[in-house]
Amino acid sequence: MKETYPLALALFDFVPVAFFLIGAIFLVRTSIQMCGSRCGRLAIAGSLLIFSGGFLKAVWKLLFTIGVGDYQLLSESQFPLVAPGFLVLLIAVILMARSDRDARTTNAASVLLISTWKIPFLIVMTLTSMGVQGILTYVSFQRKAKLAAAGFIVAFLRLVGMGALASGEQTLARQWIEQSINTVGQLGFMIGSILLHQDVVDSQANE
Repeated sequence: MKETYPLALALFDFVPVAFFLIGAIFLVRTSIQMCGSRCGRLAIAGSLLIFSGGFLKAVWKLLFTIGVGDYQLLSESQFPLVAPGFLVLLIAVILMARSDRDARTTNAASVLLISTWKIPFLIVMTLTSMGVQGILTYVSFQRKAKLAAAGFIVAFLRLVGMGALASGEQTLARQWIEQSINTVGQLGFMIGSILLHQDVVDSQANE
């Protein structure tokens, strides 16, 4: 990337990463409560991969912006980390949904590409991340946690919005818009995860 970015934009990249991490912590706790340690381990593994990919890319932009160096490996690592991360997280939330279904005896409702090697990672990342948000929305509605569902819907719409902005010239204005959408989406994921976790805690306390 040859364009120079303002320091504020580089620092702003860490905000959605932090929101995701907070949401992931609550999602891991929820998965353990709903379907045991197996779900928890999967959620931890997937969350760490996703967080690492986002964090390393944010570090790359910060280092590039302040003139330390252009460490492309940090940026390019996002795809091979985030794609399998969401795949693992998708498996975890599917197990959560099945566990919730069994407990309630209800029926479950079933970018601009720079390099060609990114295509399979991007496809997996997009489909699995949408699957994660969709299933979490379903689980929240099944538990009548409507505010949690709303948070996950916002996170899902963030994916749609980011996809719509994937093509075209990556100007500073477009990057601010993309990061704002990403931040709002990760905030929705964080809020949804916290509220879903609280709903599970409350329901188990009343059993």
